[in-house]
Amino acid sequence: MVITPFLSFGQSQKTDSLKENYTQNKQPSTAIELAEIFTLTNTDSALYFLQQVDKTSLSEVDRIHFEKVKGRFFTVTSQYDSAVLIYTGLLRILEGKPEHIRLEADILDNIGGVYLTLRENDQSLDFINRAKKIREENRLASELYKSHYSLGNFLFRTGKSREAVDNYRKSFALLNQKSDINFQANLNYMMGTAYNILKQNDSSIYFLLKAKTIYDQTNQVVSQINTANSIAQAMINEQRFSEAIPLLENNIKLLASNGDWQKYMAAYSQLSKAYEGLEDYKNALAYQKLRYDTVVGFLAKQRTESVAKITEDYRTDKQLDEAEETAIWATQRAKIFGGITIALIMLLIISYLLFSRTIQRKKLENLRAMVLGEENERKRVAKDLHDGIGVLLTSIKMRLSNFEDKVEDKDAFQNSLGQIDNACSEVRRISHNMVPASLSKLGLEEAMLDLFDNVTASSQIEIQEKLSYEVGDFEESSEVLIYRVIQELVNNTLKYAQASSIQIEMKKIKDEYIIEYKDNGVGFDKTKIKNGLGLKSIASRIDILKGKLTFDSTEGNGVSFKINIPLQHG
Repeated sequence: MVITPFLSFGQSQKTDSLKENYTQNKQPSTAIELAEIFTLTNTDSALYFLQQVDKTSLSEVDRIHFEKVKGRFFTVTSQYDSAVLIYTGLLRILEGKPEHIRLEADILDNIGGVYLTLRENDQSLDFINRAKKIREENRLASELYKSHYSLGNFLFRTGKSREAVDNYRKSFALLNQKSDINFQANLNYMMGTAYNILKQNDSSIYFLLKAKTIYDQTNQVVSQINTANSIAQAMINEQRFSEAIPLLENNIKLLASNGDWQKYMAAYSQLSKAYEGLEDYKNALAYQKLRYDTVVGFLAKQRTESVAKITEDYRTDKQLDEAEETAIWATQRAKIFGGITIALIMLLIISYLLFSRTIQRKKLENLRAMVLGEENERKRVAKDLHDGIGVLLTSIKMRLSNFEDKVEDKDAFQNSLGQIDNACSEVRRISHNMVPASLSKLGLEEAMLDLFDNVTASSQIEIQEKLSYEVGDFEESSEVLIYRVIQELVNNTLKYAQASSIQIEMKKIKDEYIIEYKDNGVGFDKTKIKNGLGLKSIASRIDILKGKLTFDSTEGNGVSFKINIPLQHG
């Protein structure tokens, strides 16, 4: 959660009068105020009123208010790039204007919250600290509760729940009577959620119930659902099954207007656990079946977005980063024992070299295990998608086809069947992307050619390839690593390079393979991109292969990579 203006009780009460006022006078300031009110309760209405505003006629005060509400709207609707763009533009407007110093700090907190959601932790902390510094330097002690809340969120999202609770307590201590009541709700929610992680269920339920009371009164449906789910989970942990069930059943009713299939799954799963705890196995089994049916139903309806979401949780880049950091930390630790005498220094150098080799070997073993674990998980998920959901969707289509003669609206019926076909195609596409069949059946070179064919068929990029690979030179696990490296390079070109052509050559020289990859895109500043997650993923896989990676790029002049992979790297 980020700190931006929230819906208050007073605003809720005057919504109808504001709408009537806007109908009569069409004042931009009224439309902006209505958009702000609806942002948390009805995003369609919020968007409508935002679109009614003529920006050219706005005063500076109204323009600032408009941009602030627009940024909040983009954040709530998960349009994070647009939200950051709006907020940074607003900061330029506020720069050098002391009368807006409080708002400037709030906007910095908002940007920090967005980056935290995107898991860009360093950038998030930078903006949060900048907001805190502004409040401290300008003696805005009454505003510091916001900084402690934002810091608490940062610590919570980075796995430091105990430290997060300490900051939330500081925020509670600094709250004043003017603080937004919905801010208090969010603070209670985060405190309760942190206690939930810490397994302090009584404290968790206490704070979550306080948050839910406000969310219920202000009709913030999504927050009501999330809070009730968290309360129910804590109650189930405490074996208070009978108290959890009404909360979850009410969530099912609220979800009828929300339609979030993942929240349906969470509610059905917890209801199943609650009834199981009461030894009511009939209802437990019924809700477990509803949970499973929900996946199939929403996949057919929402197609790409729903299927893609299932696979997101299987990425392990974070694990790779942690393994690298652990190995680097251990290596640096060996350096501490430098120098009392020349004899000791020489001894320590020898010890360090031996230790460093062991650490490097351990690092590679960890990375290899994690990467191969990721590939095994990809295979499992791909198989589940293809053999499970794919088969279910096909079965659904066949069953529906039996009712075609009984349906009056033939066009709508055929359209529904077409949507199921599209869902089936998406399942096959995602399954193929996770584990390309050509890689296991035809080998590395054919898999790469298949990848290039798919890219040229779905984009305007021309790929010139010159591949020379002798089947059997690498084990299957090594071929998978090489394929993922090439796939990541191509994906980076597609996402960022704005290129029209790619050149890739793979050749064998003596006891190693050399891969050269080039595109003619916009390039990048190497000093800024060096630690990007994509490049880390590529470098990690090449490390496992005991290979060497070099690259060169300047802004506006494309990018070139050279990869050397020895034949013997086991």
